[in-house]
Amino acid sequence: MAAPAPPSESPSGSPPATVVLEAVGFCGADDTVNVRHLLSISGEFPLVEWGVLLRPGREGQPRYATERWIGRLAAAVAAEQRAEGGSGRTVRLAAHLCGTHVDDLLSSHVDESARLAVDGLLARLAGWGFRRVQVNPTAVNGVDVGRLGEASARLSLLRTVRNHPSLEFIVQRNGETEALWGALLADDESEGSMSLPENVVFLHDESKGTGKESSSMCAGSEFVRTARRVVGYAGGIRPGNVVRMATLATEACAESGGRTCWIDMESGVRSRRMEGDAVEDVFDLSKCYDCVDALCEAGLMERGA
Repeated sequence: MAAPAPPSESPSGSPPATVVLEAVGFCGADDTVNVRHLLSISGEFPLVEWGVLLRPGREGQPRYATERWIGRLAAAVAAEQRAEGGSGRTVRLAAHLCGTHVDDLLSSHVDESARLAVDGLLARLAGWGFRRVQVNPTAVNGVDVGRLGEASARLSLLRTVRNHPSLEFIVQRNGETEALWGALLADDESEGSMSLPENVVFLHDESKGTGKESSSMCAGSEFVRTARRVVGYAGGIRPGNVVRMATLATEACAESGGRTCWIDMESGVRSRRMEGDAVEDVFDLSKCYDCVDALCEAGLMERGA
């Protein structure tokens, strides 16, 4: 595995180019959110990407949208596109797969029923306008992590990404998922093996969606594989630290030889509110606005035209 490039230069030996944010992800939009509010924010801030968590058995609970809500979101996006004659801005959507969706994906090379299930899901997601799919193979996300080191898991992931070239697949990189991403990188570097597909990218996230702030940003050049030279960062990002964390992300990306990066947050854009006698965990659009306002003021992103 290649060693990280030193801070002063890219892997090619030349000074790193200025890295820019290509997306700012807000994950966990669910049925409590009016889909038109998402379209409104996307119209003003085109770099915003809405992450939708998909976990069988959790649909309709906080953080986990139902297919009915996703269908409303897709219909609203399509209606806006038609109203603008097909020239409307694309709303960035990313599906974050959890639970048995990931188990199916990682066994699809050897299990026919799993292959049919995951291929059907990915076809529906593409039809709804999703362009990115994040694979969350961690215990906290309800996945059987004991199988990550099996050859079938790696082969199943490669089968899936190659069969769905219109989707970009995000592999979550952390200590728990090393058996999977380590095998992918080792296979990519092996003599005579097929290179890692261009529609596979990596997200550094030691928090695994729990909101724990990352103490450092990984600058390993081995995770910047594709022609786009892109990598993602997550972990405890919230309105109060988003500028600092985004700055650290762009610096780490440049050190790794990358050209663009994205940041993603989940727990940092949620709030607890009283609804009658109950306390609800809600996706907080005010916090999303706070993040993009801070990033714009810092010159790290721009508002739309």
